[in-house]
Amino acid sequence: MNTTCSQLRRRAASWAPLTLMLLLLGGCLEKHLVWSPDGARAAVLAKDGLYLSDPEGRLTPLLLPGAYAVAWLGDGQGMVVARAHPADGWASIAKALGPVRAAEAEARAAELWTKLEAGASWGDLTKDGPKKGELAVLKILLRERNGDALRAKLNPGYWDEFKSTQVEISDVLAARLDGSQVRPGSVLHEGLEKVEDLRVAPGDQAVAFTTDLTPDNDKECRLWLARLDAGGATAVAERTAAYPDWTPDRRSLVYFQAAEGGARDDLRLGTLIRRGVLDAQGRVGIQEDADDLVGVMFSTTSRVRCLRDGRILFNAVEFTLPVTTKDADVERERLFALDPARQATLVRVIPRGEEDNMPKNLAFFELSPDEQRVLVGGYDGEVSVLTIATGDVGTLQKAGDYNLLAAPVWRNDAEITYARRNPVVDGKPPVRKAEIVRQKGAPDKGDQETVLSKDWSAEMLESVFSPSDKK
Repeated sequence: MNTTCSQLRRRAASWAPLTLMLLLLGGCLEKHLVWSPDGARAAVLAKDGLYLSDPEGRLTPLLLPGAYAVAWLGDGQGMVVARAHPADGWASIAKALGPVRAAEAEARAAELWTKLEAGASWGDLTKDGPKKGELAVLKILLRERNGDALRAKLNPGYWDEFKSTQVEISDVLAARLDGSQVRPGSVLHEGLEKVEDLRVAPGDQAVAFTTDLTPDNDKECRLWLARLDAGGATAVAERTAAYPDWTPDRRSLVYFQAAEGGARDDLRLGTLIRRGVLDAQGRVGIQEDADDLVGVMFSTTSRVRCLRDGRILFNAVEFTLPVTTKDADVERERLFALDPARQATLVRVIPRGEEDNMPKNLAFFELSPDEQRVLVGGYDGEVSVLTIATGDVGTLQKAGDYNLLAAPVWRNDAEITYARRNPVVDGKPPVRKAEIVRQKGAPDKGDQETVLSKDWSAEMLESVFSPSDKK
């Protein structure tokens, strides 16, 4: 996605208050640095692909071009990677679309070609649709099937557009470290939609992942499941949020799903759902009647994290319906805990007195490995740590004058890695907006900080706290 958070804010200003509320709560942080479970190395995702770093920040050469998301397996040697690469023609696009969608595209392209042959102009045929992603597919198909005959029907400007049109395919694949190399393994899924999240099941049997619902709709997702020892992925649900999680028994997924109906930018209801997806032997079996746990206002960026004691953490806005548009101007998300086995009510995890010490947007939060603390990042560079048992909040970094879109991450129970903003000196902005640091303990103790990015190029550094441009 190329749209930045600041662009979302400006765009939202002209929309209705109810829609504005949800857009302001949308998150844009991405995990471009992910530590292995043992903390021995980090996967670093730059604009050109996957690198590895040691705990001192020493980078390998580029190891896997096109990679833009990664999740480690428990042994610290295996990983699941989302990777983008240009399609090399209609055959590869058709394979990524699947037989039904490919047939639909071929029928639509044939219809457009018939009208072009009859004298219609390309601009008139496409001014009211199709949308950008679908249009790119149709251009490639028409270009490949009709060649010089198509060129003769188009003015030079349109033909130049056809010639330059490309489509990227995103695949999800297993990979393993082999010495200093990353060896790609089996491809579990491929499609034209960007992969938004990868979540490996406890025990590494399977991976859940989400993709945009279509190339032109990143406001809703499709949830997928794939076993790591078998090719092919199974669709679990549509119209979901981007960030699901596995239950501790590794048999079910918990995720948010939007109610049917309504435009995707409208205020809509949603449900926190628990659905069985694997049986006791680890075989794929999707539960038909899922368990509805909580009703919410749906947001694509709602995140779920399941604790080993059975509790479920999630972020959501809080207000009472019915509501007027004036009263619905909510500015803050809250973090809730649900224990389906022991209680019927929700528990606020952040005390009201500590809310001002947290980002207003809680779309990015992550549990520490020991599940005692929650790390929260905001898209203005905020970094806070919540101790679940006490409700105490520690602030590592407050909001600043410019966005830092790198998600902070845990290296271990005590150590955090985040983009530390460089200060403005004498009114002059710093040459480098931030550095990537490992922080242990209080941030005011310099001997507790290691700067990972001190020898990184400006381009590499910018990649780590900028949003992905993968489609």
